[in-house]
Amino acid sequence: MEREFDRVASLLPGYEARLRALPEEVKRSTFDIRLKEGQPLCLCGSMGMLFLRKDGSVTKKQQDDLPLCGKKELRELFFEICGQSVFRHEDEIRSGFLSLRSGYRVGVCGTAVREGERVKTVKDISSLVFRIPRERRGCADRLFLQGVPMEQGVLIAGPPSSGKTTLLRDLSLALSEGRFLSPCRLAVLDERGELGGDFDLGPGADILRGYPKQAAFETALRMLSPQYLVCDELTTQDLEALRSAIFAGVAVIAAVHARREDFLQRPLCRQLLETGAFSSVVFLKDRSAPGSVCGVKSIEELFKEERRLLA
Repeated sequence: MEREFDRVASLLPGYEARLRALPEEVKRSTFDIRLKEGQPLCLCGSMGMLFLRKDGSVTKKQQDDLPLCGKKELRELFFEICGQSVFRHEDEIRSGFLSLRSGYRVGVCGTAVREGERVKTVKDISSLVFRIPRERRGCADRLFLQGVPMEQGVLIAGPPSSGKTTLLRDLSLALSEGRFLSPCRLAVLDERGELGGDFDLGPGADILRGYPKQAAFETALRMLSPQYLVCDELTTQDLEALRSAIFAGVAVIAAVHARREDFLQRPLCRQLLETGAFSSVVFLKDRSAPGSVCGVKSIEELFKEERRLLA
């Protein structure tokens, strides 16, 4: 974790030395590093929001003497992480992020330039959010030990920063290297470059980076003969592709943004279950313990609970 923090810090040359010198406890607890015009650099994580001082220490109080990020500094950093070519990253920027080397992702905030209902581009960049990817080897072991039927499809649900990608990453490695079962063939659909990144997913994992999900599903099913399809952050646009995977006899392991309390109230979650792609839902805790499983339910159990509550 500390290694990943330092790698992300290297993308921020004006702050790198101070960020690298931070205590290991702070590095371990940080989910993302945020830079906003006219505001101090902020570290967000399980310790809350921490602001970086001039001397390299951190504070929870927004004090008058904190160094602020200027408009020129933010603009220069944006062009730097774009490799001086905004055009090359236009599709990503429209979606609110930039994919960098080694699987790092930067959230991009600014003013949308619209063309009807479509976002054409984003101008006047006002903040950049550098996500810290994690690796927690063994965090998926509980699912195997509990006998969760992976071959029947698993949906991982949790709120933002609860560690969905972290769990997917370890689950993929466990299947690929045969940690509990025989080694399996996986197609990892890594649209934003976060799942694979600079991490080793084992001998059985073929990673499709940068493909739109629909194209990745089609390529994986047609060319790679996987036993499992692994993907992050499903949306309504992925429903048809999911149905295609079921007809092809491939198990899907995927993630969705949702909390346990209102999972079945979300139309997308119901639609995902109705595809028949999943037999189990794994619920993650929250941002205080990324990658920590707080419950596993079969689809039958979920709907039985709902009927009981409505009775």
